[in-house]
Amino acid sequence: MVQQQPATQPEDSTRNENAPVILSIENMSVEYKTPSGWMQAVRNVTMDIRAGDAVALIGESGSGKSTLGFALLRMLPRTARISSGTAIYRDRNGKTYDLTEIDDKTFRRMRWREFSMVFQAAQNSLNPVLKVSDTFLETGRAHGMRSRHEIRQKALKLLQMVQLDPDRVYNSFPHELSGGMRQRVSIALALLLDPQLIILDEPTTALDIITQRAIIDVVKNLRDEFDFTMIFISHDLSLAAELADRVATMYAGEVVEYCNVRETFYNPHHPYTVGLLNAVPPIAGTDFTPLTAIPGATPNLLHIPSGCAFHPRCPYATDICVQEDPPLVLLEGTRNHLVACHHHDEVTKDPEVWEKMEVTAEAQTQAIG
Repeated sequence: MVQQQPATQPEDSTRNENAPVILSIENMSVEYKTPSGWMQAVRNVTMDIRAGDAVALIGESGSGKSTLGFALLRMLPRTARISSGTAIYRDRNGKTYDLTEIDDKTFRRMRWREFSMVFQAAQNSLNPVLKVSDTFLETGRAHGMRSRHEIRQKALKLLQMVQLDPDRVYNSFPHELSGGMRQRVSIALALLLDPQLIILDEPTTALDIITQRAIIDVVKNLRDEFDFTMIFISHDLSLAAELADRVATMYAGEVVEYCNVRETFYNPHHPYTVGLLNAVPPIAGTDFTPLTAIPGATPNLLHIPSGCAFHPRCPYATDICVQEDPPLVLLEGTRNHLVACHHHDEVTKDPEVWEKMEVTAEAQTQAIG
């Protein structure tokens, strides 16, 4: 068995391995208030993100990806709260802030200038009664850009960089633009104040495949130009393969595996990561292995299963999985591969393992409650 070591922030092996850590999340938990009690949407998430990295948060709907992103930018709804943990952010001058503790005035000053967000539904994030030009002007002026000419020139440059006709789009209302155009406007707006960190929440959702390709190319080109740090949230593994340096797999609010993108696709050690990979058709090669769905359904976050939350859907589950929640540990012999699984050394990508699970999946799902 591979010896487990404590997850004490391993050295990264991406292209930015010598870059400073600009965001250190430690034991962060987020809860939503419901009529039935507090629902645990994010549970004890710990991860370090280095300057210039692109980190993908992947997982099924309801795994806590978007909630984590909104928590970092303090944009949670009133029914939610950060119940524990810290998020230490390091600005360009080396000064550190705990994003969960700093006062609202300081946070508003930092938002968009130090970190910004591209939302999933661009039609909802852009004000429908304001022209694109007014949105850029209001955002710039609210964060210290006083010159109307300076804001306009910066906006036109960014709109051109995201492959839009700047003169036409700058003077348009959001409803006059297509979904893909609105999403690219949102990306340009997020870059207006040269933030160090950008969070993208499902940036290609509900877009056609050609527009998705264009958005991916835009993001890649902008990273090459500005070298910003990026967290992007997606259930699309192909997007992670295109854009990510590191991938954090989330399940039932927890990070269950965190490693570089190549390890995620070629050497995963958590059964859930393997299940996600087996459910996606390959886009190259001659291996036409039938797709295998993960049996069962995601748990009710008001009644999370005991031990490992994934055990009711896992073909490797044993008694210890039911009784003990595995910690996120560093695999021996690696510098940056973290996994939370009691049987990580047994995990394979063999789809037959999952086919044998389908017989009992319904009963196990019902047992979740």
